[in-house]
Amino acid sequence: MLPDFSIKAEPICHGCEWETPLGLFRLTNSMVIMFVVMIALIVPALLVRRNVGMVPGAAQNLMEFLLEAVEGLVGSALGRFSQQLYPLIASFFILILFSNWFSLLPLVGMVGYVEVHDGHEVVIPYLRPATADINLTLALAIGAFLVIHSTGIRSHGLIGHIKSVAQNSPLLFPIFLVIELFVIVSLSFRLFGNLFAGEVLLGLANWQGWIVGAIFLVLELLFGLIQAIVFTMLTVSFTSVSIGSEEHH
Repeated sequence: MLPDFSIKAEPICHGCEWETPLGLFRLTNSMVIMFVVMIALIVPALLVRRNVGMVPGAAQNLMEFLLEAVEGLVGSALGRFSQQLYPLIASFFILILFSNWFSLLPLVGMVGYVEVHDGHEVVIPYLRPATADINLTLALAIGAFLVIHSTGIRSHGLIGHIKSVAQNSPLLFPIFLVIELFVIVSLSFRLFGNLFAGEVLLGLANWQGWIVGAIFLVLELLFGLIQAIVFTMLTVSFTSVSIGSEEHH
């Protein structure tokens, strides 16, 4: 019996839905993995912060390596805004990277409960990769969009930033505005599409035997890193363009 490959996240169990004053709350399988990733990042970070030493341990070495890699990218592209934006850009990278890699944990996407869809029994997984849920990737893309244009406004002022987006051509401003809005679509669907495709490939490969599954597992480790880098680099690049020539001078 194959797992169910659904674009939308599914409830983690029958009846895992509750009415709240804000509407229906649904505890989904991707949301559970997101909570796991958050705990796995926040708790070690707090422990490392309390025990920072001149001779770093393994956890401190890993954190320093990741943060220094992002710092090198941000510092060379964002000028005087680099120190202000560095924590947020680093958070994007680390969150996406570990969300991608946590999708490779045992049982993720494979173990679940059985439902009948279109006359066929399918397995609804208890755990699903967080970045294989369009809701998370869309939220990340909107966050990146706000960073890009708020930085542009801080650099040029509101009117100056609007002129920059319109490239000093008022008649073409609606077209350039639509292009800018498509940044959200580009960032969110690129990340979602790659991770959802990886989830499907791993699900199918695991049913072909452990050798095929292991090969795809290694490839997904690489793709997870690449997708985190791509999202971060595009956010930095778009922000650098938004800052524009005034900062570069």
